[in-house]
Amino acid sequence: MRREQRYYISIAVSLVMLPLLVWLTIAMPPGPVGLLPMIFFGILVVFTMTFGVPLAGGSVSLLPMTTMAAYLVLGLAPAGWAAFVGAVAHGVVRQLWAEQLEGRRETDSLKLIGLAAANSTMHTGSILAAGAVFLSLGGVTPLTAIDASSFLSLLLFGLVYLAVNYLIAGVYIAARGRGLLQRYLRSLPNLILYEGGPLLFAPLTALIYTRLGAVAFVLFACAIVASSLIARDLALTGRRLERRVQELDGLQAVGRALSASLRIETIVSAIYEQVAQLMQAHNFYVALYDPEVDEVSFPLAVDGGERVQWQSRRMGEGLTEHILRTRTPLLIRRDVEAALGQLGIDAIGRAAACWLGVPILAGDEPLGIIAVQSYTTPEAYDTSHQEVLVTIAAQAGVAIQNARLYARTDEALARRVQELDSILRTTREGMLLLDTGWRVLAANRALADFVGVAQSELTDARSDNQLPVARVGYTLDTLRSDCQVLSSGEQACKQEIIVLGPSDRHIERTLAPVRDREGEIAGWLLVFRDITEEVELARLKDDMTHMLVHDLRSPLTVLDGSLHFMEIAFAEQEADDFYRMLEMARRSDDRMLGMVNELLDISKLESGELSLNLEAVNVRSLLEDVAMRFSTLATSVQISLEISADDDLPPLYVDPQLVGRLLHNLLDNGIKFTPDGGHVRLWARLDPQFASDYLLIGVSDTGPGVPPEEWPQLFEKFQQVASIEGRRAGTGLGLPFCKLVAEAHGGKIWVESEVGEGSTFIAMLPVVK
Repeated sequence: MRREQRYYISIAVSLVMLPLLVWLTIAMPPGPVGLLPMIFFGILVVFTMTFGVPLAGGSVSLLPMTTMAAYLVLGLAPAGWAAFVGAVAHGVVRQLWAEQLEGRRETDSLKLIGLAAANSTMHTGSILAAGAVFLSLGGVTPLTAIDASSFLSLLLFGLVYLAVNYLIAGVYIAARGRGLLQRYLRSLPNLILYEGGPLLFAPLTALIYTRLGAVAFVLFACAIVASSLIARDLALTGRRLERRVQELDGLQAVGRALSASLRIETIVSAIYEQVAQLMQAHNFYVALYDPEVDEVSFPLAVDGGERVQWQSRRMGEGLTEHILRTRTPLLIRRDVEAALGQLGIDAIGRAAACWLGVPILAGDEPLGIIAVQSYTTPEAYDTSHQEVLVTIAAQAGVAIQNARLYARTDEALARRVQELDSILRTTREGMLLLDTGWRVLAANRALADFVGVAQSELTDARSDNQLPVARVGYTLDTLRSDCQVLSSGEQACKQEIIVLGPSDRHIERTLAPVRDREGEIAGWLLVFRDITEEVELARLKDDMTHMLVHDLRSPLTVLDGSLHFMEIAFAEQEADDFYRMLEMARRSDDRMLGMVNELLDISKLESGELSLNLEAVNVRSLLEDVAMRFSTLATSVQISLEISADDDLPPLYVDPQLVGRLLHNLLDNGIKFTPDGGHVRLWARLDPQFASDYLLIGVSDTGPGVPPEEWPQLFEKFQQVASIEGRRAGTGLGLPFCKLVAEAHGGKIWVESEVGEGSTFIAMLPVVK
């Protein structure tokens, strides 16, 4: 049921009591007691209602005893009027002296009237119902004596009063919500104990008045007043002590929770859980300030008891920002909107009836705020709540600052770890990091590839004979020895070349100490660099030097000898010998010049610096010209040389000098590797696979053939097939030159061979379009 509806129903039911009391007054006129006792009992009713003892979210008092005593002295109608008027007067007193009595004033007029109406209905209805039962059982007023027959009537009188009173109260509380009703039902035993017990004094109060007179009654009433005040004061003191103990327990719990975590989310949740136990926190939030971006974020916000998500915002002029700037707590007990206007603060979000916020500080630096607010209840918070929040905020400031420092440190550490991991993963060098006890701290993937094992195996040091260092060419003793040498400062690092892994790669291994900021050795770093290619290049360089020296020495020897014999022949005037030696010298010179030119041309072709002099070249003439150069050589070793090319082939569009040297090298290889009595064919044809843009020119021999695994290295510089021997040693430059020439013309070259059946080298060259 809505709050307004509940109040209107309470007022309506209360108004029904007025005609009922008027009718009872007419139907059952008061006895000769007089007006003064009625006023006196009315005052007692107001007093006992006002100075009740707080219990279970409400209060218990001597009101039931006072009302029943008024009935036993005054009768039904006067007691009803005393209860009704006393309840209304209590509402007025409660409003006029609210701050002195309860610490806050009720500003909702409808609520004030509704509560007074509910109290008047509850207490008036209870006394009327109980009085009717008492009369029906033969009870008489005023009570002048108690005998066996009246004792039962008085007992039922008290039971009916309490039953009706608690029933009406239960109906009203049930309309406010199921949770409140359950809380009320749990508190019923305490209510009955505190209010039902004093009912035994109601007949005694009536007898004092009727038997001993007004003076004795006034003295007894004063005793009742004193008892009420003492009981109330003791209850309030006990309640304050209980609240303080609860606050201290809560603060201890907050301290434990905050010190147990370094996560902001956990910290703010712990703050909320403890604040909710100490005060009304259905509307609560924690705001944190980030000065780097000048923004306020809300890691925790509770609205109506439910957690909600609030977006971060730039620093503005709201209440949150005011607390951050002033660094002081702020309690607005009522008229929040008016207070905001006076302070020059913007109203952000839903208007609150009461607001309390305290800063979270780290020294003088504002980290954020903790705030609670009530949308419906003015003065929901007081200075004691403020003190509790200030204490919690002080603890939270330390925890949040630690959490932020931890987060920054953790972020920096994660970034450094990520950087190190990226370096270890992307570098081509293998790395192995050891501590001072030679235990593996880190190993990267490159090292695992070098060694040929899984990366995890390198960090598994289960026993001395299985240390990962053994996989990288070290024993524990030699490693210790090298580390001791480096520790003494004799060397900065130790480098050596080892053969590592199943592929027999050459690795340069470097051992260096890792030092901390004080310069002390904190560990050892092994770096492994693959220098297999460098070793191969060095070997290739040596082989090439040896080959060039060997190949150039032969023609130079011939040239030197020829020049010597030419001198002798010239001196002896033997012309035939002179010209024969001159021819030998010229051939040796041509051979040396060809080797040098081939090296230079290969270099120019590789760099793209050699320009092509393209022209149309007749294929048949080109083949015949090349074949004629080798006819004498072929005849001398009984090799038949054949040319196969149609006359209608389109002309080539090539550099005739370079292509002529290409065919020269291919035919020279064919004759060199074809045994005596063999056959070499020089041919040209069109191939439909390449349309009409290219022509295939090839040299086929009947030599030993080339194994397929050797094909890739045939066209590399200075590479020769070790398993095949020719009539003479080559330079290893002919086929690489052919490959570069074919590619320079936009074509290509390849080999087709079968071991024992011979080989065919084919060049694809462009034709005139």
